[in-house]
Amino acid sequence: ETQSFKVANDSVYGVSFSPDGERLAFGCADKTVRVISVNDGKELMKFDNHSDWVLATTFTVDGKRLLSGSRDRAMKLINVGNGQFIDDVNKLLENVLCMARHPTQDLVAYGGDLGVPRIYRISDNQGRTAANNDVNLVREFERQPGPVCSVAYSSDGNLIAVGNVNGEVRIYKTGDGSRIATLKENQGAVFALRFHPTKNQLVTGGYDGKVRLFEVPDGKLVSAFDPVPIKEGNKVASASAGSH
Repeated sequence: ETQSFKVANDSVYGVSFSPDGERLAFGCADKTVRVISVNDGKELMKFDNHSDWVLATTFTVDGKRLLSGSRDRAMKLINVGNGQFIDDVNKLLENVLCMARHPTQDLVAYGGDLGVPRIYRISDNQGRTAANNDVNLVREFERQPGPVCSVAYSSDGNLIAVGNVNGEVRIYKTGDGSRIATLKENQGAVFALRFHPTKNQLVTGGYDGKVRLFEVPDGKLVSAFDPVPIKEGNKVASASAGSH
């Protein structure tokens, strides 16, 4: 059964389910983070500590805390039960455009407009000092050829895929940060990535309107199709609107 809820008066981004599937979190262009009940759409939490659009959310493994990423450069850790701010997980470096949590651990991969994907521990930042040390940082990957607009973990957490605005997707080992594949078939920004839960495959979607399925780690293109064909005129209009 399909349900529809009016949840905000502005654009909604970065939707994520709680581990039990009972709650839905999302960020908004009105700078808020919200959590609703999946069953009836009732608002369970509203957080308004960000100063810019909130583009990404993810729950912790136990579902008790929520991480939100924003154009204000912060990844904020929130107590879902009472909506209280806990701490900034990261050192404020760049607009946070996308996030993905490790499947079994409280680690988060994120990408932003500086083009360097990073993995952080989802933890309060008690080790911070006046020097503003990035104490939760676990790993930095190589700089991408443009802002990072999508990231995804493999089901075992051993790989991450990173998509950028130039259409390239790179796949890395999370253990040592080495790159194992580069996929260049996408034409334009890659906005969505997902590993198959049981097969060595990755699906991508982006600006050119095509969904592509690749083998991992060899990067072989298995198939490509147009779920919703995009007219060239609509592409131009979309690009123009996004440039302002």
